Amino acid sequence: MKCKRCGRNAFEKFRGTYYCRECLITKYEGAVESAIRRYRMIRKGERVLTALSGGKDSVAMLSSLRVLSKRIGFDVDAMFIDLGIGRYSRHSLEVSKKVAEMLDVRLHVVRLEDYGFTIDDVRGKVCSVCGNAKRYIMNRFARENGYDAIATGHCAEDILANLFKNMYSGNMEWSEKQRPRMEGFDRIVTRVRPLYEMSERENMVYVLAKGLPFLNEECPNAPSTKWKEIVYEIERKVPGFRVSILRNLARERRDGGDEEFRYCRICGEITTSSVCQFCRNVKKYARKNQ
Repeated sequence: MKCKRCGRNAFEKFRGTYYCRECLITKYEGAVESAIRRYRMIRKGERVLTALSGGKDSVAMLSSLRVLSKRIGFDVDAMFIDLGIGRYSRHSLEVSKKVAEMLDVRLHVVRLEDYGFTIDDVRGKVCSVCGNAKRYIMNRFARENGYDAIATGHCAEDILANLFKNMYSGNMEWSEKQRPRMEGFDRIVTRVRPLYEMSERENMVYVLAKGLPFLNEECPNAPSTKWKEIVYEIERKVPGFRVSILRNLARERRDGGDEEFRYCRICGEITTSSVCQFCRNVKKYARKNQ
């Protein structure tokens, strides 16, 4: 096969068309840039902190943002949270350090262990505790270090799978949290999803084309993929379904006031109760209590 853009030997297919390695990279980064501009995700002059895990999605995000930061005019750094998931976290950190070095991006490393526990200490709802810890640490670090936005590597399948799962559970308000840019308020830092319209496969192909390392192993605590499989199946039967739903979701607006909040009496972060969930998890799983 030949590249449709330049006629050289094709590397892989991107959105139905074959491209060579260089042209595929250009098309991918152009698609990410279009989404960023369409949804005004990242504004000129902003300092962006990207969540880097070493997986293909976060590596693709950091690489594309590194390129686009020069075109759009924003600063980008990366952050790795060592969750203490044994061998998996060690490998993740090794890959993340290598990626940051190759892309010439500053990498901050924060360890959950410094707060008194690790994910390996958790029993029961591991994913819930892990997600809460990542959100808490990212937000606090970003705010205290002057970042304007936090970028996460959630791709189209992640967002739609979360949307469907929460709709099925009756948590309709979660659709409000799936937008490409969630504006910050008070002590909460703005969140952006640069890969909002990108698929897992597109991220994989881009990382391979760039020759970047990534962690090719699943987190031992990873949840079921059944909701993603539903997204894949619908997309197979209705091509274009993902992007159409996501663009409609981004346009959706809801009436009503914001949820009331207060400040955690232990750490001072925003919460809906007297003690935030993170501090409750620290108290529950802290090693000194075991």
